[in-house]
Amino acid sequence: MLVAVIPSYNEEKNIRSVVEKVKKYTDKVIVVDDGSTDKTSVEAEKAGAIVYKNVKNLGKADAMKVGFIYAVNAGADTILTIDGDGQHNPDEIPKFIEKLNQGFDLVIGARRFATQQMPALRIFANSFSSFLSTLACKTKILDSQSGYRIIKKELVEKVKFESKRYEMETEMLIKAARCGFKIGFVEIDTIYRVEAKSKINQILDPLRFLLLVLKLSFWKCK
Repeated sequence: MLVAVIPSYNEEKNIRSVVEKVKKYTDKVIVVDDGSTDKTSVEAEKAGAIVYKNVKNLGKADAMKVGFIYAVNAGADTILTIDGDGQHNPDEIPKFIEKLNQGFDLVIGARRFATQQMPALRIFANSFSSFLSTLACKTKILDSQSGYRIIKKELVEKVKFESKRYEMETEMLIKAARCGFKIGFVEIDTIYRVEAKSKINQILDPLRFLLLVLKLSFWKCK
């Protein structure tokens, strides 16, 4: 069973469209409303999603952890993660499924970083973080920060995620690689929306990323 987990915060304008499109390719859609102050939950439910709402905003990582628990309990053997802000194209989901069926445990959407769509600083940050992740994982990482992923249940059951905010994507990569899970990539469209920038601290989040990579350099799979 393929279950989608969509962590969302104040996405009432986008979540309904995202859920409706994702439903075409998955068995269930779970939206984790991370303490939104708008009608994100209402719009998600109207679109047919199962909604779980955090009382307060805990950050993307904690929302994903909650989503993983509910997805596994719902019977998922495969979990899709996709952002609720419309920056990912749900019609590309079949590419992820096809790649997963080739023997991969974790498939990540690698974005085409087009300078006309994204600020040069953001392109550099993503490229640099992917380079550091490649060193930590000892395997080529094309896009370490992409939240568009498909994951086998065995991975989320084996790996304990401890990071906060946006570092979880990198933590998942490094720990998956060190536990022997096979990581693959598919090319996806770059849909850049300026309003999504406000959710990422351009100074603190890169620093958190660097500290995480240093910390996980000594991490061993149990």
